[in-house]
Amino acid sequence: MMPSSRAPRAALDAARLSQIARDLGLDPVRLVPSTGSTNADLVQAAAEDSAGHLAVLSTEHQQAGKGRLGRGWVVPAGAALTVSILVRPVPALPVEALSWYTMLAAAAWCQAIAERTGLAAGIKWPNDVLVDSRKVCGILAQLATTPTGPAVVVGTGMNVDQDAAELPVPTATSLRLASGERLDRTELLGAYLRRFVNLDAAFRAVGGNAGAPLANQGGCSLCELVAESLATLGQDVRIDYPDGTSLQARALNLAADGALLVRDEHGTEHRVLAGDVHHVRRSDGQYA
Repeated sequence: MMPSSRAPRAALDAARLSQIARDLGLDPVRLVPSTGSTNADLVQAAAEDSAGHLAVLSTEHQQAGKGRLGRGWVVPAGAALTVSILVRPVPALPVEALSWYTMLAAAAWCQAIAERTGLAAGIKWPNDVLVDSRKVCGILAQLATTPTGPAVVVGTGMNVDQDAAELPVPTATSLRLASGERLDRTELLGAYLRRFVNLDAAFRAVGGNAGAPLANQGGCSLCELVAESLATLGQDVRIDYPDGTSLQARALNLAADGALLVRDEHGTEHRVLAGDVHHVRRSDGQYA
């Protein structure tokens, strides 16, 4: 379905992305017209040892993308930003620090959105970015096996230019709908890459310690940086577990390992790990 304005959607500018990559000290951004999944492609490249640390793969049209728990994610060509980044832990990070990269990517997107649009974005724990309490971006981190050990591919799908009719659910939005402006996707992707690279460098400088102050983030730790944007905190939430049970609780804080700390109606505190749940939703039914 074409957008109601019928205005053509500008393609990503490969030359400008190459310059951004050079400025950041990265290999050239690999940009493909169409693919099934940028995450799957980059996981395979990591296994074949043909992609280095912070290799970037983006596509104009992802046809078989997946979110958490295998949910599909398909958008009109040229309407979104679909990008995956490979993160290798060696030599600066312990492997367990890779679990933070979902939220590191979310923090990078919040910063990039503020830079390019002035909108205040928030994070819905553990892997969504919100604008006006609606989902604008989903993040999926996948473990990759390389000849030198484990790595992680962090894939994101950012709704940029969709009309309301092109969004899959009423709880979603796009940056154009939220800002009222048609954005330059190349500039937005460049802003995200700069923020991601800066956060990665700072996180590596502290050895992957999410509680340690980051030099280029005003002294905030990664844990604090994420918590500042975490829309889930302070909310009454319903946590749905894979076995069909659920927990009603108040979201209190983010633990040093990225777990969500909650307190139920009886005053008992629980640690909720992303891999142990299907959903964390506000108990009033709102998305955040």
